[in-house]
Amino acid sequence: MNIDESLQSLGLTNSEIKVYLALLELGISSKGKILEKAKIAPSKIYIVLNKLIDKGLVSLIIKNNIRHYQAAPVSRISDYLNLKKEEFEKQEQNIKDLMPKLENLQKSIRNKTTAEIFYGWKGMETVYSSLYSEAVKDDAYILGASKGDNLEKTKLFYQKWSFRARLKNIKLKIIFNENDRDYVKSLEKELKIKYNKRFLQKTTPVEFLITKNTSAIIMLKEEPLVILIKDEETAASFIAYFKELWNIAKK
Repeated sequence: MNIDESLQSLGLTNSEIKVYLALLELGISSKGKILEKAKIAPSKIYIVLNKLIDKGLVSLIIKNNIRHYQAAPVSRISDYLNLKKEEFEKQEQNIKDLMPKLENLQKSIRNKTTAEIFYGWKGMETVYSSLYSEAVKDDAYILGASKGDNLEKTKLFYQKWSFRARLKNIKLKIIFNENDRDYVKSLEKELKIKYNKRFLQKTTPVEFLITKNTSAIIMLKEEPLVILIKDEETAASFIAYFKELWNIAKK
């Protein structure tokens, strides 16, 4: 089964496949370059791009007030499969075979991105999947953790990713907002774990998730917005700031 057939088996349309594969080869691109490479009808391009963004396979980047797009990390394909596991259970081996082919397409431009913007809960899934893949058996830091604007969705999301952190042996250090102690207790009770946590009296308006190479600035609105920065020096600065706050935060 070739790449197109494998992606089609996941539920992507022909136009979505053409745009996604074009972005894997192009890297960060404007609408014009995508149209030239993908060769789809201009009237379809924004519809197709928005569908790929909703599926967490493409991210939107604003450069000089102009919209650019980029394929999300190839590992997002596996996560997309997991979300639709019942429907695509028989396709798991096909996806494993597909991953190296897609990674080869993206390899030459993988390290060029410095910042990306992700929207919605599917965007959050993409961000956490990316950061957790980098932080296996390593430290990850969360600053300003809170219950967000949508308590139920936030709770379900962090229950899932707390469990995945344990599976990957990621050592999480978390500074929660002081007024979320009851929320944290309920999470720990349901998950039957104890977070390595402290509490800060000052409420932070955004949440930060940091690994040694990558930083995510998260706005937990009804539909979250995440700015993902891939830069080792930026991550080191955030980690240093986190450690200073950790020393003054309360247990």
